[in-house]
Amino acid sequence: MPLIDRYILRQVGETFLLGLGLFTAIVLLPHVFFLARLASETQVGLRTNLQLLVLRVPFLVGTYSLPFATLFAVLLAFGRLSDRNEVTALRTSGWSLARVAAPVVAAGVAVTLINLSINEFVAPSTESRYRSTITDVVRGPSRQIQQNVLFRERVDDLDSVFYTRQLDPQSGTMTGVVINQFRDDQALLRVIEARAGRYEEGGWWVLQGGTIYLVRTGVQSTFDEIRVRMKRAPKQIAPPRRDPYEMTIRELRQQIAALHAAGEGAVRHMVALHSKMALPTSSMIFALLAVPLGLRPHRSGRSIGFGLTVVVLLCYYVMISITLTLGESGRIAAFWAAWTPNLLVAATGSYLLWRSR
Repeated sequence: MPLIDRYILRQVGETFLLGLGLFTAIVLLPHVFFLARLASETQVGLRTNLQLLVLRVPFLVGTYSLPFATLFAVLLAFGRLSDRNEVTALRTSGWSLARVAAPVVAAGVAVTLINLSINEFVAPSTESRYRSTITDVVRGPSRQIQQNVLFRERVDDLDSVFYTRQLDPQSGTMTGVVINQFRDDQALLRVIEARAGRYEEGGWWVLQGGTIYLVRTGVQSTFDEIRVRMKRAPKQIAPPRRDPYEMTIRELRQQIAALHAAGEGAVRHMVALHSKMALPTSSMIFALLAVPLGLRPHRSGRSIGFGLTVVVLLCYYVMISITLTLGESGRIAAFWAAWTPNLLVAATGSYLLWRSR
């Protein structure tokens, strides 16, 4: 690597570590106040509060701190290089502004890859544990009622397909039950409909208020209560659904495929999938934008750099909040919901870089 590139990266790297620590502290501060209030109003201990704080860090670093620090570091570094006329000297020596910016953009790509790794391999699990801890310890167990559950089970040596309109895995109850039972030759043998069902220990489901239809003979009979034995308990039939933003990219793709196969909408999952790639990429985009912004004439050092960082980030996150909301409501496509702010910032950065050449 040329000496000049190493020099530029060292200037950026020193400020990057400062910005990473600074912005991580800023985004963690409201959470610290929340946990302090939580400790004073509940019986949650210090250990649990510290665990919640640590579990929150990967999500905040991956979503906010790394892009913040990248923009802040490049703004300040190029501001210093410009103030000391080092950029002018490089350009006089034959270096184009694009060539001067190349190592910084490459560093932005590296930060993006780190960000993607955190969001893919660390943040989903820690965020899921954070939310479950908040729910179970602070607010108490929440009921996660599943809608339109479909599953297969072998019952009385018959291949049986179960459908229930609502399933509550915690209470072990379901409503609107329909069971289609097939012979080994795949011919439909009978249909069982029930108003409700409840789970009893030992693997028994007690179905209440329903009708049994024998398909081949056309005979039907009503029942007040029958017992059906199944291998799976309620929580095994329908595990609690995770929020799309707690999933990895691979899990989101699998969930989207499953929802499409079931004929259900997957708009929110698709928006989450694109945003998981778009948000980390903002580090690279911010590095591109920060180069021409850092070259603007100023003598106020870090105060101006910090102010520009806040303004740019505020505009960016207002934009992406609006577009993601529009995407989740189905008003714009998932791709444009996640990527429009990045494309606008990239276009602005490229234009300013071209103007500054």
